[in-house]
Amino acid sequence: MFTKQKPSAAVLEAFTRRLDEKKIAYSAEPEKGIVRVRYNGEYFRAVSFTFMFDSDGTSFGLRVYSIAQFTRVQLEDAYEFCNRMNEKFRWLRLFVDEDRELTAALDAVITPATAGAVCTELLHRAVNIVDSVCKELND
Repeated sequence: MFTKQKPSAAVLEAFTRRLDEKKIAYSAEPEKGIVRVRYNGEYFRAVSFTFMFDSDGTSFGLRVYSIAQFTRVQLEDAYEFCNRMNEKFRWLRLFVDEDRELTAALDAVITPATAGAVCTELLHRAVNIVDSVCKELND
């Protein structure tokens, strides 16, 4: 898929190869070092999990935007909710962004040899955590 690979291309390819093996649908923008996986959980619908690979191929960031939207009146409760969830769950940190949307993030170090397994494992953990968070948000 990639020719004359830069380090970021090698890790991106390792991850997308693993997604293909697991038959997980995704979209990729190799020139930007981005892979998106769209998921439906039990308690959320059509949320994108966006992987952004650093140009040196040694790390990535996973961002999950627009999990939920809060009104200005709900902000104080939203911050408290995020604090509770951050205390409860490892691996993924939650915050309310400038658009008052619940967002999740994690960062990890990788190599081309570990990228497929690490990214896939953290994707599954993130999906499970987001599902749990959405359940608690709706309770």
